[in-house]
Amino acid sequence: MTEVERRKRGEKSVIIVRRMVREQLRAMGCERFDLGIRRDAGEMILWEEQGFIEIEEAIKWLRHENGKGAHIYIRPAGTHGLSLIDDLTADGIERLKADGFQPAVVVETSPNNFQAWLNHGQVLETALSTRAAKALVERFGGDPSSADWRHFGRLAGFTNPKRQRQLCSGVRPFARLRSAIGCVYPKAAEFLADIRKSNDDGAGQGEQPYKRSRRSKKPVGPKRLREFHNDPIYAGDLHRADMAWAKHAAGAGLTLEQIKTELLDGRDLGKKGNHKRQVEYAERTARKAIE
Repeated sequence: MTEVERRKRGEKSVIIVRRMVREQLRAMGCERFDLGIRRDAGEMILWEEQGFIEIEEAIKWLRHENGKGAHIYIRPAGTHGLSLIDDLTADGIERLKADGFQPAVVVETSPNNFQAWLNHGQVLETALSTRAAKALVERFGGDPSSADWRHFGRLAGFTNPKRQRQLCSGVRPFARLRSAIGCVYPKAAEFLADIRKSNDDGAGQGEQPYKRSRRSKKPVGPKRLREFHNDPIYAGDLHRADMAWAKHAAGAGLTLEQIKTELLDGRDLGKKGNHKRQVEYAERTARKAIE
């Protein structure tokens, strides 16, 4: 193949990827997105509040990073009206459709392994969004550890670098956009009403035991940050582990300054840049956790 032919082939590939990315983002129906680029060494690069134009302009660079083994992820920025179900089979996708939970987006991340984004038709506050994601996984299967309001999914058009997902030939599979209809699923209103009702019922039934436990037990401090760093659930993604610990610490009563200090001392943040950038990262993480 000549240099000219290689260049033309590369340009054609970029056009195909750009089309898939555009279709996925439109079907997700958000104005802004967060891009996650997790490099092979575990470093997580987070680009927040990206619009359509910014993401399209970054495609060539994203392909370059992906070619070096980086995972390319996408999620809605801020609060939103979507839920991600990860690690579904083809049968799981069919069950969603048959039960009135037609996904807005379906991405095949490796052969017979799917991610589905469901559109609830309304923006959900974070706690309700997480409850909805967990209820969907309980009903239709998938990965429970991915069931929260803030989880990343794969961006179609890029390869899946997970070694366990490699094809028999050793080639990394592409994340393929299988469906991008962008609709609100038919059972959305009914499903969310059930989630809200079950939460109200649970809160009412659990009120007295909670008060008794407060009188009978001493407060328990937060877990150590290193426990989250070493937890296999985060697969070496220390950015996710930091945020998970920060949320845990905020729930245990730590202040913004306490959380920020622990994040700065918890690991080497040199990859984030100079000291100013490291402090900005720690403060941003702490603030999001508390909010």
